Amino acid sequence: MISGDFDKAKNHALKFLSYRDHSGGELLKKLGKYYDEKTCKKALTWVREIGYQNDENYAEKYAEVLVKSKHFGIRKARWEMKQKGLPDDIIEAALEKYNDDEIIEIITGIIERKYVQYLEENDRTGIKKTTDALARRGYDYSDIKAAIAKCRGDY
Repeated sequence: MISGDFDKAKNHALKFLSYRDHSGGELLKKLGKYYDEKTCKKALTWVREIGYQNDENYAEKYAEVLVKSKHFGIRKARWEMKQKGLPDDIIEAALEKYNDDEIIEIITGIIERKYVQYLEENDRTGIKKTTDALARRGYDYSDIKAAIAKCRGDY
């Protein structure tokens, strides 16, 4: 590892951020491959001060991608964001704007696109396949149950 050159670490951080946004944890991990911990933290502080890195903004954007584009449930989105090194309080703040009704609408859309044939058969195995697939995406069983009822007209 190269010890301490702060200017090189700053440039390296800017290079990483020029490719895409990074969480503070990701940036520290990447810079840690080349510089000592103190230099990495100073470089991270510097890029935050000049406004190139902000965990709150990153978490908001990433949560939207996970929930609305990738159709992940809150549980899986929380786990993915944790893997990026985001603090728990920032993760919760980014995910709190997604209420149950919005999540149920997302699940309903997924069911109508991918799993409606299992519900039309009206058998337990089809419903279980749908429920299990949605649970693997990180959705809560209560939300899945409500969305299935909505799709079947049971609500």
